[in-house]
Amino acid sequence: MPEGIEAQVKAHLEGCKDCAAIYQLESIASKVINKEKAIKSNPFLATRVMAGIEALEQRSINGNPIPVYKKVLKPVLVSISVAAAIIIGVLVGNVYQPVSDSNKIPVELTYMNDAALESVDLVANN
Repeated sequence: MPEGIEAQVKAHLEGCKDCAAIYQLESIASKVINKEKAIKSNPFLATRVMAGIEALEQRSINGNPIPVYKKVLKPVLVSISVAAAIIIGVLVGNVYQPVSDSNKIPVELTYMNDAALESVDLVANN
């Protein structure tokens, strides 16, 4: 911008808040755009994407569908593995806590909370 016009613009921006706000937004947008332009792209990304697209096109042209094990068998095996892990976890957890002993409460546990309920000093003073 020529110096005379630049001085007029600066004088106007100092007096007009609306134009100053617009100018500030424009300068922020310009900084963002310049930063985006400075980012260098990975030169191999486009090559890998294009190779993947070409492989899909070749597969559709040759009539080679996606193998069954990738489409169906793999998700089924993963689901079965998760279910087996859950079942084994439940079975192992039940081995260490027999069901027949779960209804019996030891006598020691009935006295365990008595110390927290009553103070020994209160009992000793009576």
